[in-house]
Amino acid sequence: MFGELERIANHFGDIVAICNDASFAIMHAHCGVLRERVLRCAATLTGHRLMTDAVVPGGVAADPSPDGLTGVGALLAKIHHRFPDLVDLYDSTASLLDRTVATGILKPDLARRFGAAGPVGRASSRAFDARRNLPYTPYDVFRFEVPVLEEGDVNARVWIRIREVEQSLGLIEQILAELPGGALRVGLPARAGEGMALAAAFRGDVLVWLRLGDDGRVSRCHLRDASWFQWPLLEAVIEANIVTNFPLCNKSFNCSYSGHDL
Repeated sequence: MFGELERIANHFGDIVAICNDASFAIMHAHCGVLRERVLRCAATLTGHRLMTDAVVPGGVAADPSPDGLTGVGALLAKIHHRFPDLVDLYDSTASLLDRTVATGILKPDLARRFGAAGPVGRASSRAFDARRNLPYTPYDVFRFEVPVLEEGDVNARVWIRIREVEQSLGLIEQILAELPGGALRVGLPARAGEGMALAAAFRGDVLVWLRLGDDGRVSRCHLRDASWFQWPLLEAVIEANIVTNFPLCNKSFNCSYSGHDL
């Protein structure tokens, strides 16, 4: 639930940023309001708007209160009510589509070669999502679709985010209906070992490799954010575009500077 709320909040933020760089203020304002509602709901659930340290080794740090879970339901209802009108507004504004359609095209073969994930890869025909292709609990039992487009432009990357917001709403509804009881966190064995896993973040796949020493403490760790593969692709898509299209291309990727430097 925390992961899908994070995805919704950041996709709203990316849509806001793209529309803002095309000087479409009304979309910027209304999507910004929805993002703020998600962040306030997250703060109620976890004590932090960005849900920092909400997921910890062995479980979660906070048990959502009944009021918090009620707030999640109210949030979903609000987004279901407001978001379709905003999608229609985006899709019916010719001056906005003039800026996003056929701008910053990432060719599918290049997306595959670089292993582009998240909205960047899925907007260019790469149908990979760790939640489906390498499913981890509870994604192995939930119902959801992975949207894929082939145009590879800024507009396609906007539409992937729109469709992913819709899928995340459905996932959270399933999570709320089947939220289990029991312990919030279980103890982990303090022994040496190593492992590697992929988790699906809003930008794409986050890879973590970890080695524990004999005392159970972290001895080595390697983290790879999706941005590591996406920054070189941004360089490719801005080629032959006018200067004023660079902000649109950049925001449609929304790569992480610190994520690349891990």
